[in-house]
Amino acid sequence: MPMQKPSSPAPQGRTPLWNHPAFSLLLALLCGFIAWAVVTVFIDPQGVRFVYDVPINYAYSASTYTSQGLDIVEKPETDTVTVKVAGNTTIIGNIENSDIMVYPSYSGVSGAGKVSLRLQARLANTTDFPGDIECTVETPKTIDVVFDEVSEKVLPITVDASGVEVASGYILNKTAAVPAEVTLRGPTSELERITSVVATVSSDKKLSDTTTVPAALELRDENGIVYTPQYTTMESDTANVTLTIYQVRELPLEVDFIGTPSTFDIGSLHYTLSQDTMRVAGPARTVSTLEKLTVTDFDLAQEFEPGRDYQRLVELPAGIVSLDGVTSVTLSFDTSDMASTKLNISNIKPINVPSNYELEILSSVVNGVTLYGPADEIEQLSADSVVAQIDCQSVNLTVGQQSVPVTIQIPSSTRIFATGSYTVQCEVVAK
Repeated sequence: MPMQKPSSPAPQGRTPLWNHPAFSLLLALLCGFIAWAVVTVFIDPQGVRFVYDVPINYAYSASTYTSQGLDIVEKPETDTVTVKVAGNTTIIGNIENSDIMVYPSYSGVSGAGKVSLRLQARLANTTDFPGDIECTVETPKTIDVVFDEVSEKVLPITVDASGVEVASGYILNKTAAVPAEVTLRGPTSELERITSVVATVSSDKKLSDTTTVPAALELRDENGIVYTPQYTTMESDTANVTLTIYQVRELPLEVDFIGTPSTFDIGSLHYTLSQDTMRVAGPARTVSTLEKLTVTDFDLAQEFEPGRDYQRLVELPAGIVSLDGVTSVTLSFDTSDMASTKLNISNIKPINVPSNYELEILSSVVNGVTLYGPADEIEQLSADSVVAQIDCQSVNLTVGQQSVPVTIQIPSSTRIFATGSYTVQCEVVAK
């Protein structure tokens, strides 16, 4: 019997996708994610996330230590922390570092020194993130802070202008800083070492005019040595310094004589001053225009006495200062060639009589008029050469009788003058 051929296996089709092992794995993962999402969102939506670089707020509850007269003088270099936030995952996912406040607990602070403070955190923005959200400082959990007794000290600003150069013929008259004083705040131990605040200024050219320059402020101890405190602060570390530059000049002194006859020659007086010139300084626009300095007026008629010296002030213009350290001089007269006489003057004359008045002189003579001048002229002087003059422009005339002052004029001489006060009786009649 013939041998029968073995039959071939029937051809197979492709394996369905859902029977593939990879498909089964993906389906399992998808189902697991859906289950997790359902649990997270609808059944148990709680979660945890970390928020980084949250700043530390040292001012929160600071009254706990400030009420003890303390302040923080040293903080850690790191001023941000990491915070763990727990709560509804759909809410906490949007929380940023600005929504959280981290602050130290000052409950253990009782005096000066280094203290380890526990950091606490809470949600500052509860409006945008409601619900039960818990914030916990993750790292660092504590910080070391140094406390000390803190006070304030106000010191004037002293200007050090030793590095300023001025042009020839000028001086640095004064300096002024704005602000004029500064408030320091820091540990008492540091403040006690600070005795002055100095604004040091310098110039890279020779100054010839007032100028204002900025200057850094330095803290110095009692020995004038620059001291850099570790914790003390001041409200300003710079000042604007005004350098007042004055021009220097040496000017002659001159006396103004008053109370002399209208024709009197001042040059005939032999007088001296204790100094002929004075060194002064002031703004260039003022000093440069001066030709002399005037000594206080000297009334020859009322003040002159032979052999007497007189202290007179030098009249300095506004803003001008004396560099000689004196503001007055001594005035002396040389009377060795002078003589005096007393005369009764009957030659009485009015001038400048107003047109609406008539002036009648009731006195017939001015008695005992004292006159000084060169001896040779005084010897030849007579009463007829002297006039008692009434200047009605300098008199307040009223209708009726009144005593009117007269000035003594010596028309025949330019070197004789009278001393003393004299009056005559007159009657004024209105026209």
